[in-house]
Amino acid sequence: MTSTPAGTGSISAYDTNGDSRTDYITMQKSDGRTVRIGYDTTGNGEADSFVDLDPITVADCRHVVIILDGIGYDTVKAFQDGGGLRLFHRPAPVISTFPAMTDIALNDAFQAVRCRAYEAVHFNHTANRLEGGDADYLAMTDEDWVRCTDYRAGTLVDPLAYLFPGHFFKEELAEFRKRFDRRDRPRFVAYFVSTAGLGTRDLIDGQHEVLRAIDHLAEELVWKTRGLVKVTLLSDHGHTLVRGKWIDFREFLRDKGWIIRDRLDGPRDVVPIEYGLVTYASFATHDRAALAATLLEQEGVDLVTYPERDTVAVANAGGKAVIERRGDRYRYRAASGDPLRLADIIAKAKGRGGVVDADGFADDRAWLGLTAAHAYPDALDRLWRAFHGQTEHVPDVIASLKEGYNAGLASRAWRFPDGASTHGDLGRKSSTAFIMSTTCPIRTEWQPLRCRDLPGILDDLTGRPWPPARKEDR
Repeated sequence: MTSTPAGTGSISAYDTNGDSRTDYITMQKSDGRTVRIGYDTTGNGEADSFVDLDPITVADCRHVVIILDGIGYDTVKAFQDGGGLRLFHRPAPVISTFPAMTDIALNDAFQAVRCRAYEAVHFNHTANRLEGGDADYLAMTDEDWVRCTDYRAGTLVDPLAYLFPGHFFKEELAEFRKRFDRRDRPRFVAYFVSTAGLGTRDLIDGQHEVLRAIDHLAEELVWKTRGLVKVTLLSDHGHTLVRGKWIDFREFLRDKGWIIRDRLDGPRDVVPIEYGLVTYASFATHDRAALAATLLEQEGVDLVTYPERDTVAVANAGGKAVIERRGDRYRYRAASGDPLRLADIIAKAKGRGGVVDADGFADDRAWLGLTAAHAYPDALDRLWRAFHGQTEHVPDVIASLKEGYNAGLASRAWRFPDGASTHGDLGRKSSTAFIMSTTCPIRTEWQPLRCRDLPGILDDLTGRPWPPARKEDR
């Protein structure tokens, strides 16, 4: 490939058949986005047939939707700013769920049946026991959204995709190409799990490997179809992209006088709810406030949160606040300190005509707009939903961890000793996913977005109702 310098625009030239002559070109606008492609149909090394991409309507195209597990907004934006993903309009940030986990985020994006729990293991308060595990994970019990996709590798691949992510990413790309070439449906929805493994193992370098390959794939699809394909990329959550130290919460809590069990009887009983390697930790207990206070003594804990009467409490080492809800309005009321760091934001948003009223309440969407780029994006809604209806089973206490720490089942943690990037916490990097498309810019009255806003966006981008029909209904 050769390129002319960027300026008022640029041209990139390709030799796709290996005969040392240009047979395909792409033309970019001054903003770097590819808007025209050209082919050499005579074999003289010069393009003589051209296709303008923007005028091609969605109705005239196939549409590919690719879900990249764990790729955050900042990574994608920087990659495009550096000259990549030229076929795409600018990415839009999407605030994930809390915890920032694949299944609950994608069940929002696909309007699917709500998950049983955050992960494949949960505590059933009614039965007073831990339930779930590997069998539920392999059976995709919490992956109702998968029924609306055309490609998702079998769950037996998932652990291998973390151990050998580079190999299995290539396998997923190959399987995608094979299924796309069948040309048996106008919209093709694919989910890649190995992209999370590359970020976990190789941090930002792994995510750049993903984006380079996806960039090449998108260019290949447009080249092969003469522009008669639109591509939308999105993700479920971000990644911390730093190496994390694993916290042994079981040992820590035992040392603090708590009794580790798999059921709750006495006031000092606690049940750690553990499965994957993540940047949050959840627990079942009878004494939520006491357990939260203990957890804040652990070096790697940033925040703790738990339901308290008709509020959600959130605390850090410096203080405690509660989140209250009235209809579609929230209030953040600090009893001491400012654990979510919202005091300055609230002060600026108050006053005559401000979005925060005299009682401290503001509309749900107003809070999203005020905090989307904050250290804890959209925290009020995400923390509230974590305990109210997001999943069937909820823990009693959740700890969001500081950057550089992770937690989870010890038998899984050994796979990435002190070397894993992961996700789940309330912080910005873990919580901010993205969406971008070759169809058009992300246009919506709701900016920024949440995962549960995506169905309306994807309706417009793909020109077809979202979510897609389930496999069994096709």
